[in-house]
Amino acid sequence: MEKYKPYAFLLLGSILYCLGFPNIFNILIPFAPILGTAILIHILVKAETTKQRLFLYFFYNSCINLISFYWITKTLQEFGHLPFIVAALMNACYAFIFNPHYWIFIFIYHYVLKKDFKINFKFRPISTFIIAILFTVIEYFLPQQFPVMLGQPWIVVSKYLGLAPYFGLPLFSFVSYLLAIELALNFKEKKFSKLNFTIIIVIGILNPIIDLNEKVKPEEEITEYGVRVVQANISNFLKTESESGGYSSSAEVLERYESLSEKEFYPDKKLDLIIWPETAYPFPIYTNKTNLLATKVPTLFQKIIYHTNAAMLIGGYDHFRDGGIGNYYKTEYNSALYFNSLGQLEDVYHKHILIPFGETLPFGDFNEIISDYIPDMAFFAEGSKKTVFEADKKIKFIASICYEILRPEFIREYLNKAIHRPHLMINLTNDSWYGNTVEPELHLFLARWRAIEFNLPILRATNTGISVLIDKDSTEVERMAYGKTGNLDLVLKLPSKISSEITYFQKYGFWGILPLWFVCFIFHIILIKLKHDKIF
Repeated sequence: MEKYKPYAFLLLGSILYCLGFPNIFNILIPFAPILGTAILIHILVKAETTKQRLFLYFFYNSCINLISFYWITKTLQEFGHLPFIVAALMNACYAFIFNPHYWIFIFIYHYVLKKDFKINFKFRPISTFIIAILFTVIEYFLPQQFPVMLGQPWIVVSKYLGLAPYFGLPLFSFVSYLLAIELALNFKEKKFSKLNFTIIIVIGILNPIIDLNEKVKPEEEITEYGVRVVQANISNFLKTESESGGYSSSAEVLERYESLSEKEFYPDKKLDLIIWPETAYPFPIYTNKTNLLATKVPTLFQKIIYHTNAAMLIGGYDHFRDGGIGNYYKTEYNSALYFNSLGQLEDVYHKHILIPFGETLPFGDFNEIISDYIPDMAFFAEGSKKTVFEADKKIKFIASICYEILRPEFIREYLNKAIHRPHLMINLTNDSWYGNTVEPELHLFLARWRAIEFNLPILRATNTGISVLIDKDSTEVERMAYGKTGNLDLVLKLPSKISSEITYFQKYGFWGILPLWFVCFIFHIILIKLKHDKIF
């Protein structure tokens, strides 16, 4: 039975890890992943061989895969048109690429043991500190299909994360790793670093002290901006049928969007913007690349704009060239298209980050050759322009599509290239591919970090849900649940003159945390010196 104990502990650790994120148990314990990570590190360090460590970590990841990422199989079937057995095997392979920094840790640890390095306890606190930094750096920058980071569950207490606009998610991942490693080594050595725990406690105390809420000045002008997010709840089958040209399917899709868009808004408020989610319009739009205003606008959009006197932001397909008969390789963009209240196409944003096995393949120049053998696979072109939309009432916003909102450095670069700071971020998403699983909640859960990092509200428009307004402190203001059909009608109260001040995190990004790490490192060096001189 003794040989099965590590697996029992890793099963417990994987469950604890999953409890920090939306999961099949519908239980959310924000700090449970730290305990799960501590168990994992303890088991890996305690294991006798590198081979055993590799197998133990694969087992741990496989458990997480079954609990939190089981929906990948169905997604690959729907999105990539793959047989069940192939999709299931690819889902199993996700255990190899989830949290890849631990694989690196295992091989480094193998090298340390092989060289028989001896670390005196007085150097152990600084080595723990450095390992936590390395975990944070590798986790943040190593490409992942679905970027899940250890610090993300802290968003549950977003109102008290005063340091988030300064150091963003990296600070909270670092603190989580530092605590997890200290707990893991305490199991083994029965000793802990007072300095590292002091760092954790000080950061924990500072967060609720710093006030996230900006005080609105009495003389500050507020603009009311009426927004309607249409959640048409189009099934995946109906959506794909309509995009294939099925008359009855496309008619039903368009009729549903039209009827929802033209419903009465608040009686005493003006509707300014109607938003349809990612790829809501099933037909390609042939935009005029030299003069967008000259683009032929679909009659349906003109009709809705005429009846509501509101502009529209539409998720759709921007067709830009003829790929020849049967060749659709990079002939379309996944796009957000803005039609002004006069019924003209005024601006467009093309998705930059494409989803592997759904919108492209991760094989670079070989994708075009492979595309000839996978005719059902979508191969979109990548966007290049980072558009800032300027709407009526001088309201400005940026638009991201799907998983782009999960990439902090991408959003940071987007905002920093904007001439004018926007009032809000709009995210167009279609989560219908994932069905009624934990993915829609998980997607939303991870996206909330961008609001608090950049001090901007997020308006999220989805096909099947969850459509939601997220405030600047990352709290949900209002939502429309998954599987509901209807409109999320909102009257946003936005400052007429938005502040040009940006957050410290937007200015410096991940590397803004370096001064903090440097100060802590100096304290470690001083402490080692004092211990060496037997003063401390």
